[in-house]
Amino acid sequence: MLDKAEIFLSLGCNTMLVDFMGSGRSEGDQTTIGYFEAEEVKTAFDYLEKNGEKEIVLFGTSMGAVAIMKAIRDYSLAPSSIIVECPFGTMLHTAEARFKLLDVPSFPMAGLLVFWGGVQNNFNAFRHNPSEYAKAITCPNVLPHRRSSGLVTEILQSKTKLQRNRNHQPSDIPKLRLCAVTSWRFHV
Repeated sequence: MLDKAEIFLSLGCNTMLVDFMGSGRSEGDQTTIGYFEAEEVKTAFDYLEKNGEKEIVLFGTSMGAVAIMKAIRDYSLAPSSIIVECPFGTMLHTAEARFKLLDVPSFPMAGLLVFWGGVQNNFNAFRHNPSEYAKAITCPNVLPHRRSSGLVTEILQSKTKLQRNRNHQPSDIPKLRLCAVTSWRFHV
C-alpha cells in the first residue's frame, strides 16, 4: 500500500495509512475481511474530522474497499469521495472463486469455510455482502477494476450507485488536502 500512498503524495495529498487488525504489522492474527474492520475505518474518519479535515477521500483495496463500503453503510460516514479497488461481492462467492482458482470443487467446502469463519469471528459471514453495502454509497466514487479479474463480477453486476470507470488514471484524482488510505490485499 505504500506504493499507492506515494502516488497520492505525488498528487499533493496527505495520506493516513490504517493497518487493520490481524494484517500487515498490526497485532493479532485474526481478520474478518472487512466486517469488523469497518469500525477501524470509522475511527480513522472520525479522527480526521475531529482534527478539522473537510475533504476526506477514502481509498481501499479488496478488504480495505469492503471495510470502507460497510463503514459508510453502518456508520453513515460522508467522505468527499471514495476509491474502492477490487471489492468482493459476497463472502460466499469470493470463497467459491478461490476454490475455482485452485481448480478444486467449491461445494461444499466454500460454504463450510464461510460458515466456520463466521463462527470463529462471531458474525454471520453469509450476510457480509459488499454488493448490499454499495447501495448506501451516495458520494462521488471510483471503482477501478480489471475485466479479467472475475472476482469483482458480483459487485459490477449489482444495480448500485457505484460507477465503474476503466479508463481512470491516478492523475485524474483532484488534488485534495487529505486522503485517508486503508489497505489490505488478497494475493491470488
